[in-house]
Amino acid sequence: MLDKKDRHPELAEFVIQGITKDGHPFRPSNWGERLSDMLATTGKDGRIVYSSYVRPIVIQGTPSVVVRFSLEQADPHAFELIKQFVVTNHLTVRAGRNRLDAGATGIFPTISMDRRHKEKNGW
Repeated sequence: MLDKKDRHPELAEFVIQGITKDGHPFRPSNWGERLSDMLATTGKDGRIVYSSYVRPIVIQGTPSVVVRFSLEQADPHAFELIKQFVVTNHLTVRAGRNRLDAGATGIFPTISMDRRHKEKNGW
């Protein structure tokens, strides 16, 4: 699990990959949008506006979701729901961008870079 003691202060986010721990694609293929909709709003033009905390993304053809660690402080319940989703569905997780690359400000709870390797990520 994401223990605070293991988090590195330079990372701003983590990535949930649409691949299960046994290497199979996670279905349905739009799971990332569905998960991100949890914190999304609707703009004046009727379009979905994803939260800066949770947003879908495709990385090298794999549906994924980027989650900012600051969500844990902003909405602990939503952060816990996302963690439970990952655990329940046996999804792979890796470290995301660091604070500088992500444009993060302030102190964010984060994980270390070695968590990019699935055997070390603790999920």
